[in-house]
Amino acid sequence: MTELWIGLGIISVVVITIIVIIEVNKHKFIQSIENQLKQHGSLEKVNKSSHQYVLNTQNKTLLIRLIYAPSVNEVSFNSKRHWQLFSSSGKKMIETHSFAEIPGDKLILVYPQPGKIVKYINENEVVFVKPHMDVFGMHVIHLNQIDHYFE
Repeated sequence: MTELWIGLGIISVVVITIIVIIEVNKHKFIQSIENQLKQHGSLEKVNKSSHQYVLNTQNKTLLIRLIYAPSVNEVSFNSKRHWQLFSSSGKKMIETHSFAEIPGDKLILVYPQPGKIVKYINENEVVFVKPHMDVFGMHVIHLNQIDHYFE
């Protein structure tokens, strides 16, 4: 019986350690994103369900939404309200929180590095998303495309 409790204790410590490591890495990615965005304008963090940041550049104001997509093979945008993450373990819907309906310029930033980002044209046709491509009234980039987007 003692071995069972020791085993459960070890498993608990391992699980907690993994969760802490994931959260620390996620925080590092967010810090990196914030630092890169601050190079292109004045960044304001907001507490809204639809988006996390407002970036004021010389030319425009951008509403920025972050999507955390670790170990994802594909991020797909099927419509304004239908976004999905595809991984080896299946697909997951992304809650949009009506981001597409908010007036203004919108940027979705997917991190750390998705396999590919696609936009559905119709049921059978998809295109790979590029930094300045219109995706249902928004732009979608990943972490490594931030500087290229603002060029």
